[in-house]
Amino acid sequence: MNKILCPTDFSKTAANAVEVAAMVAHYLQVPLTLLHVVHLPLIDTTETALVAEEVLEDQKQQAKEKLSRLCHHLSTQYGHGFCEYDFLVKEALLSDAVKGLCRTEHFDMVVIGTTGGGNTLEEILIGSNTQAVIEGVKCPVLAVPAKTPVQPFRHMVYASNYQPEDVDAIRAFLQLAAIFKADVEIVHVSNEQSTSSDSKAAQFQANLRANLPEANLRFQEIIHPDEVEGLKGFLSTTQADVLVVLKKHKNFLSNIFSQSLSEQMAYQTKLPLLVYHA
Repeated sequence: MNKILCPTDFSKTAANAVEVAAMVAHYLQVPLTLLHVVHLPLIDTTETALVAEEVLEDQKQQAKEKLSRLCHHLSTQYGHGFCEYDFLVKEALLSDAVKGLCRTEHFDMVVIGTTGGGNTLEEILIGSNTQAVIEGVKCPVLAVPAKTPVQPFRHMVYASNYQPEDVDAIRAFLQLAAIFKADVEIVHVSNEQSTSSDSKAAQFQANLRANLPEANLRFQEIIHPDEVEGLKGFLSTTQADVLVVLKKHKNFLSNIFSQSLSEQMAYQTKLPLLVYHA
């Protein structure tokens, strides 16, 4: 991993995500770039457009000053070592700006604050802006709730649905976990136990160990009538720091959770979600 991108709108949620991003960058010893986006709605008249342009330029200047101070703070707080901090201000929609930068500047991870809210399951859990960013990029995305503590990751949980693509995602995830010296667990939740499910679990675990012979892997098979409640209970009892999932296609969290879209997940108020792409 070579560099990290972290969008901020200067809210409390974004401020916490910036601190987490700086902590991750410090451990990985990679540069961190902060991003702020500004945009105005389309203006019809020339006179109004001129005023809007002045407002936009003023917003850009204020953002640059805030970002400069924020980078100075991060350098003081986390900068010992090889970390570097810089910033960008873009006139664009957030998802478009992040997607473009990841493509042209080759960022290896996006760290973004999330408040949740929306209609789809993904939006309920992580928020529509974060969902749009995840859909638009190919690199891992770390979605950070406002109440996430800023501390090194010591216990990371990968939620698997026993997909073949899990192998590559777990390989990448283990490299990150090793840097933090974090304990790793791979958990699968099903609503019933059966011979076929036991066989699938055994095959997946054997395949994973064959592909990752040096990895110290722990597996947890959770049986619970409600898969979401089963995972929530597991995460709360194990005091996980990060939940890791694989995005294979749109509506990716449906691979893990089967539930009403209106149901909230309480643990997500503090637990970051790290999303890898198949």
